[in-house]
Amino acid sequence: MQNVNELLKSLNILYAEDDDTTRINTAKTLDLFCNNVFQANNGAKALEIFQKESINIIVLDYVMPSIDGYNVAKEIRKIDKDVPIFITSSYTEKDKLLSMIGLNIIGYLEKPIEFNALIQTLGKCVDMLVENGRIKSSLDEGIEYDYINKSLIIADMILELTKNEYQFIEILLKHKPSVALKENIEDEIFDGSVELNTLRNLVYRLRKKIGKDIIITVKDIGYMLK
Repeated sequence: MQNVNELLKSLNILYAEDDDTTRINTAKTLDLFCNNVFQANNGAKALEIFQKESINIIVLDYVMPSIDGYNVAKEIRKIDKDVPIFITSSYTEKDKLLSMIGLNIIGYLEKPIEFNALIQTLGKCVDMLVENGRIKSSLDEGIEYDYINKSLIIADMILELTKNEYQFIEILLKHKPSVALKENIEDEIFDGSVELNTLRNLVYRLRKKIGKDIIITVKDIGYMLK
């Protein structure tokens, strides 16, 4: 397994903070370690980014306009129960964080965020990704999806995927073992604007690559992994 710093360089972070100075300065630090840092200045924007991008780690300020950190985390957990989330907060908000215990939060960092504390928490996030199979995830016997390189590993051979293909697989993995609704898939991959057969053709191409039995069609509803 790669070390923590090597893994972080391949990961995408969503960082939501409404104070511009704090967000910009902390994002610069995160940029030193991570592949991409997606910034949001309110909760609604954070959810929008999460739904459209491939996010590996989430950092949420507790108090934000439109939707606070608690409710952003709550909405994200409806979609993805395992993505690492940690909260930033002021000392006076400490009691409010007790409400987040049931949301599988890694922890919280008191503001202003200390550099060493930030790095330690990112390390915990990487550990959580590894423990939950979010570095590589099995689709079937002998077939794995590599979240970092956005590729499939089939019998030790690497199969490259297009952006639409890997987004589709990640959506199904997020919802596993449930069904990913057709409308949600179209919104996330195509921003909701899609011709009738576009999604069907995407699924057809993927089935040719990885086997038709792995992706199951739930008629008129959506798709799921077997």
